[in-house]
Amino acid sequence: MLSPVTGQLSLLVAFVTLGYAACAFLIGAGRARHWLRRSAWAAAVIGFLALTLAVAIVAAALVRRDFRFAYVAGYASRSLSWDYALSALWVGQAGSLLLWSWMSTAVALAFYWHAQTASRSLREQAFGVLLAFGCFLVVTMVFAADPMESSVGAVRDGRGLSPILQHPSMLVHPPMVFLGYAAWSVPFALVVASLRIGGPAREWIELARPWMLIAWMISGSGILLGAHWAYQELGWGGYWGWDPVENGSLIPWLLGTAAVHSLMAWRFRGVLKKTTILLITATFAMCNFATFLTRSGIFSSLHAFSQSPIGWLFLALMSVLLAVSGLLLASRWSTLQSSSPLRTLWCRESMVTAAVIALVSLAAVTCAGTISSALSDAWMGSKVIVGPSFYNMALIPVALVVLPATAAAPLLNWKVNPTRRQRRLLALAALCGLATAATAGSLEHGSFLLLAVYFSVGFGLSALATALVFDWQRTPSTVTFLQGVSQLRHKRTRYGGYLVHLGLLTLAVGVASSSLETSRRDTTLRPGESVEWAGRTVRLAAVRQRERSDRLIAEVDLEIATKRGASTVLRPARHYHRLGEEWTNEVAIWSTWRGDFYTIVHGGDADGRVYLTLVDNPGMAWLWLGGWVMAAGCVVAWWPGRRRRQADVPTAGMLRVAQVEQPDRSRRTTRSTGAGRRFPRDPGRSKRAG
Repeated sequence: MLSPVTGQLSLLVAFVTLGYAACAFLIGAGRARHWLRRSAWAAAVIGFLALTLAVAIVAAALVRRDFRFAYVAGYASRSLSWDYALSALWVGQAGSLLLWSWMSTAVALAFYWHAQTASRSLREQAFGVLLAFGCFLVVTMVFAADPMESSVGAVRDGRGLSPILQHPSMLVHPPMVFLGYAAWSVPFALVVASLRIGGPAREWIELARPWMLIAWMISGSGILLGAHWAYQELGWGGYWGWDPVENGSLIPWLLGTAAVHSLMAWRFRGVLKKTTILLITATFAMCNFATFLTRSGIFSSLHAFSQSPIGWLFLALMSVLLAVSGLLLASRWSTLQSSSPLRTLWCRESMVTAAVIALVSLAAVTCAGTISSALSDAWMGSKVIVGPSFYNMALIPVALVVLPATAAAPLLNWKVNPTRRQRRLLALAALCGLATAATAGSLEHGSFLLLAVYFSVGFGLSALATALVFDWQRTPSTVTFLQGVSQLRHKRTRYGGYLVHLGLLTLAVGVASSSLETSRRDTTLRPGESVEWAGRTVRLAAVRQRERSDRLIAEVDLEIATKRGASTVLRPARHYHRLGEEWTNEVAIWSTWRGDFYTIVHGGDADGRVYLTLVDNPGMAWLWLGGWVMAAGCVVAWWPGRRRRQADVPTAGMLRVAQVEQPDRSRRTTRSTGAGRRFPRDPGRSKRAG
């Protein structure tokens, strides 16, 4: 039953049913044609089941090492463990397309179920767009990259999986990236549907927001896992090399971050409407551009597939998406005017706008640097190679804008200037930031950029702490601690945002420290010799060789001791893989909250000398911690709660009350105009903000 022919039939069924369902929903959305709606829904479910069967066939073939499939022969072998054999499903071009199409169809069905309370027209139009994209992915497999292709002749063993891909992070990283791409299709589909039908903005905004948050979290976590894989497996001491394919996944995440914040400004103040639509469209378009970078063959990268026409199909799709969205936006341009013009620079809208501009600028610079080599080769006949220093120079001003804006946001109002008390609190938080930078400078003598990051971190932590303290002070004195904690679920959006900002500040410390203060030393040691470096004593204790069934292992024992008395033994190694006839580095890392001590062995010679590279990477633990804190904050903000009464965002000429987190508007809060007055519940809810 689990044969290539069965798999090909399942793909054909998915192609026909998803294509029919997409056309039926796009043409007959919102109309009283019950038979068309029922048949289209049934076709969508059948298409998803057919893709599920196709995924199950390839997965089972990989685990069972069924070499009748050319895909299995190309990416699996008998010596490969079952988990890495299964991971080959998303390693190859055809398999990754199959997984992506299955995830996209599953996301489409999940959206249709989640949007049951939405208007029928919006729901079905968006569902049709999602199914059309899923059908496109199936088309690429049916006509260009068939994962069910049969092997030519009898195959006794496959080529196996590349050794550098046999890492725990690669069991999760690619599926999370593709799931993030699939999730970003939902906000785009809602934008297209809303522009097409011209319905109320509040409906698609409330539907799109949770999907944007979950897509942003999944994409960011996938990028972080990819960086962790590169850090531990590639053996060069870093985690981000600005590789073209790495940039391809970073660009939509940057644009998605900007889109999340601009959507918030639209929800609360009715501004940045056109910007939000453009950013959502660009985010999904750049997801397809990332696929073009991976599959076109015009870039040389560890992550890229071989040259094929599939990448150009995704580039054409990206162009079509931008053109269609541009035409729809132009048709609704007059209805997307801002409800309230910006009247001051010291408000949350200004901070959001500044952060959006900075993030879009970094995405544009990254995109330009990524395609510069291909464009220069096509136009001038010689490649212009852009190195990491180019991107790092672009990152610096963005960080100097985004971090202070993030730090100041909790103590600012929507629309209006901060009150006198808020200005005092901002000044106090800024003084805490200066004290943090001064303390760090006196202890570590860091560079100006690192001190600027420490200032932003101190400023942001103080602002968050102040906002939390005054929010707790507004809790009635009769409420117990446990009752107060239980009431936090009503403010999970706000506190989830605070947690994301806290994670960003933590991650910034790790990135700045590891980028600006890292040090490296190449050395040669014989057994018994030691070297003093970076406050540590490194002694080469032993050199050994071991054999396994599939590889030869040459490793060394390094005894590491610090001046404070801490010690450990690290065992970096080199592995020779017999099947692929290639050497790989297996690094050894001593991780502490201060930083990572990273060791690489390059080999030895006949005289017994061993060639080593030692790397001191400060702050790495804070980088990983910051990423996971951001993900946790996103989950808190996204987590569903009680359904709120929906209130539309302010419309032009009717600037009454901004949409807020809770529907209860009966309780009034006092203005924080002086000592002894209570801090407002939320700056956006004060009378002046209304």
